[in-house]
Amino acid sequence: MARATAIDLRSDLCTVPTAEMWDAMRAAELGLAAFGEDASVNELCGRVAELLGKPAALWVPTCGMANLVALLTFCEPGDAVVLESSSHVLTSEAMGIVEIAGLEPRSLWAADGRIAPDAVDELVAESRAPLLVLENTHTRAGGTVLSVEQVAALADAANRHDCRVHVDGARLVNASVALGVPLAALAQRANSVALSLNKGLSAPLGTVLAGSEAVVARAHVMLRRLGGATVHRAGIAAAAGLVALDTMIDRIGDDHRRARELAARLASVPGLRLDPEVVETNIVLVDVAATGLPPEELLGLLEQVGVRAMERDASRIRFVTHRLIGDDDVEEAARVVADVVERHSVPPFELPEVEGLAELEEAEPEEPEHEERGAG
Repeated sequence: MARATAIDLRSDLCTVPTAEMWDAMRAAELGLAAFGEDASVNELCGRVAELLGKPAALWVPTCGMANLVALLTFCEPGDAVVLESSSHVLTSEAMGIVEIAGLEPRSLWAADGRIAPDAVDELVAESRAPLLVLENTHTRAGGTVLSVEQVAALADAANRHDCRVHVDGARLVNASVALGVPLAALAQRANSVALSLNKGLSAPLGTVLAGSEAVVARAHVMLRRLGGATVHRAGIAAAAGLVALDTMIDRIGDDHRRARELAARLASVPGLRLDPEVVETNIVLVDVAATGLPPEELLGLLEQVGVRAMERDASRIRFVTHRLIGDDDVEEAARVVADVVERHSVPPFELPEVEGLAELEEAEPEEPEHEERGAG
């Protein structure tokens, strides 16, 4: 029987604003953000710029749009862009990099999302790419983080060829908390950083794109071309974003702890394959191939009994912890998954035993008889 309220582990986008955020949104004094007249937008951009150690910042409605603005800011149509082959910009943002920006993606594969600096050096030199895009944390790799040292090594590889660096920081706060380092340390070597406010931070919408004053000035032009600079009443969302910065960062570690707990429980379920030790933040990837159930079918069965997750690929499903998932939810979700897998998994196909087959296979073959023939 399904729960009255589902345990929704599809994404940290399932979070909703807190009561304090709603109060701030109702109380926000609004102005024309496009003309720099909205106090909440101005304060939010200043706060995020300071957190990221950048001189300036720009409010953008979504992180996908912020990434596209960065591509347009640093590149001209026909330019190459180097990025990891399963990065969000390349796989989940409707190919805006090609269809809108007119750029040529040059990708490098890394199972954990951490591309090698040597490979970046070689590909940037070969393609003459003006931009390297990094994703921190890396969504499709399971929320893996890039350390300060790794970002620096990748930036060095790019900068040797006059290539800039943009960081898709949709979950950069998760990386900061997981590593125990300031956001500014992770952003230091980047020319631009997109910081999302509406995932683990629970704001209703909004991303801040930060960089130098020159970068942000050009980014503002590109944002206007995309129609994102004229979001009237942007201060409503910005007011919630300010509350998110004040109240949500310190609790992100709870999401990581719960993700590890969920991973540990699921790892003991026969038919599910995952290593809890590789869970670094709030995303848990589970290989379900051994259950004999396609991810889509398994997800449907789980939803019927009150647990929602997301298909990652042909053999894996994804669980994401967030503010609305508590310890009891983790325990219950793991129990439900185990029960569904036990009841519905398809046993591996085995050939029936044939009596005497083993003896027949072990018997030595007889020498064939040859009939003697006379000379012809």
